[in-house]
Amino acid sequence: MVNKELVIAVDNSEECLKALDFAIEHFPNGYTFHLLHIQPRLHAPSSAAEKEMIAATKKFLEDAFVSKAKSADTEAIGEVVEINGDSSKQIGEAICEHAEKVKADTLVLMRQNKSTVTRFFLGSVTRYCAVHSPTPVAIVPNTSSGWNVTIGGCKHSTVCLVRTT
Repeated sequence: MVNKELVIAVDNSEECLKALDFAIEHFPNGYTFHLLHIQPRLHAPSSAAEKEMIAATKKFLEDAFVSKAKSADTEAIGEVVEINGDSSKQIGEAICEHAEKVKADTLVLMRQNKSTVTRFFLGSVTRYCAVHSPTPVAIVPNTSSGWNVTIGGCKHSTVCLVRTT
């Protein structure tokens, strides 16, 4: 069986666990899950505070995401990428670059429920990746009703917006 690469961009929110659940359900066999967290640098890269923050992020990624993926019998790697800056564009660029670097077959992102005003002023990492990623993108909607969503009168067990190259 040929192994495929799947990048799942995560942050420290519970909503991102839904993206992992989606990936486990829809990409169960033959995939290596790259659980990617982008960490903006807030201090000098060598500062004690920065090192402590990165260590805490890696531990959280391992405890919350990697262990869950491995318990579902998937190969999983937790990866933290540090960047200078924290704009949606910079974070989106880092995600897209990482997906290219690992030759991902699919990039999975969680759609956050942000208000229109928040998206306007702060941007959207998911939107940036959907528009700019050369890797196919699967966007997992954040619905309070789980995976069962009705669209246009048709009930879907899964809703996923996919953009392919």
